[in-house]
Amino acid sequence: MNPPKSSKGPVEPPAIDPRMQNLLTLITLQKNARHKHRKSELEFLMVNQTFNLIPYRHCVLWHWNGESVSITAASGLVQVDQHGPYAIWLSRMIAKILAEKVLPKKAEIQDGVPESYTSQVVVTPADCGPQEAEEWKKWVSSHALLFALKNSEDKFVRGVWVDRDTPFNEADRAFLDDLMDGYAHALNYFDTEDAADKVRGFWKSLFSLSKSNVKRLALVVFLIMLIPVRMSVTAPAEIVARNPYVISVPFDGVIEEIAVMPGQVVKKGDLLVRMDSTYLKNKSEMSARERDTAEIALNKTEREALGDRSKLAEISILRSQVDTKSTESQFARELLARSEIRAERDGVVIFSDVNALRGKPARTGEQIMLLADPQDSELLIRLPVEAMIEINQDVPATFFLNAQPLGFRDATYEDIGYQATQDPDGLMTYKIRAAFDKEGPMPRVGWTGTGKVYGNWTIMAYNIFRRPLVTLRRKLGV
Repeated sequence: MNPPKSSKGPVEPPAIDPRMQNLLTLITLQKNARHKHRKSELEFLMVNQTFNLIPYRHCVLWHWNGESVSITAASGLVQVDQHGPYAIWLSRMIAKILAEKVLPKKAEIQDGVPESYTSQVVVTPADCGPQEAEEWKKWVSSHALLFALKNSEDKFVRGVWVDRDTPFNEADRAFLDDLMDGYAHALNYFDTEDAADKVRGFWKSLFSLSKSNVKRLALVVFLIMLIPVRMSVTAPAEIVARNPYVISVPFDGVIEEIAVMPGQVVKKGDLLVRMDSTYLKNKSEMSARERDTAEIALNKTEREALGDRSKLAEISILRSQVDTKSTESQFARELLARSEIRAERDGVVIFSDVNALRGKPARTGEQIMLLADPQDSELLIRLPVEAMIEINQDVPATFFLNAQPLGFRDATYEDIGYQATQDPDGLMTYKIRAAFDKEGPMPRVGWTGTGKVYGNWTIMAYNIFRRPLVTLRRKLGV
């Protein structure tokens, strides 16, 4: 069974409200603006297709550089003549309105983002100066709107000028304001891309191996090599005591005990080192017994000599033996007393390791440690022979401490070694001693770092290639 046919004609779709049509056009224009891949395409859309939303006679895109206005694009034109009379008049007119009505307004920012990317101004002939008012009717229609657009930094850098013969009502202005806000957001994206492209282009052109870049690079390197610099050289450096008291072995023997730790502060009379005294104790007792025996023999001989004159010759021999044994006993007691080495003054003990000394056989005069005043230190720089330069003593040496890599101290020269001597590691170095000023805290004795000494002025090329030249000359025997 077929459905009944309607007696009426075909049903027509309902008419669309003009305001709804404008809203759909607004959404379409903003979507098209966001999808443009080139800034020029977006600018063309702004000045030509905005007509689909709000009809106008002229639509112009302008740019503000902080001092003057330039016309970027205009409706119906492929290219704008910046020096044409219309462009000159309109640029002067927009600059006047910006200075009077747009720029003085305080920017409104919330959470670091501008509240709106646009500022709208209704322009009338009354806003013109005398010179601009005479040419108003010649170049533009009766009613005009100026939209100033902000960039991502909340600064007015561009805008749109729209004019037509009929007035702009509130709805027209509201639709245009929303559309311009979308345009401004889309243009800010291209500003970011343009800045990134400029940076990439700069580095790409800088590192490209074209002939012009090679010549520029060679010229830059040549000029850098001619920069005047002070000749300088670095070498290992250490904080050492200025006048340390040497603690040495008093006699041949074995170190039994180290009573202090490295870097410990001691007072005068404190025990530092104890030597093994077993042999000295035995020798002292033996020498005392031998002396007593010699004295007994001497006394007996002296009594016998009273009755036997032949005994007188033995008395002098026995007296010599008594004196010898007494001297040996006294010497043994003195050595025994020196088996405990005590501090001769206040200071800090300086040595490497307790375990390296305990139980070590030592010979007379061998150094065990140093006793130094912590406030009386100096800088010792060990400058290798091949790195030696003519040092300018008027320029202080610089010390970079390993414990404080971000700081440095200056030190004035006190002594520069005349002859190179061998270090414990076998390296031949010149010893340079320098003193710190007394203003700041003194670095701790034993700290190490890098010392830098300076010579006379020269060019950078010589300062860089001096060492390679010395090595090359040594290899070639020139």
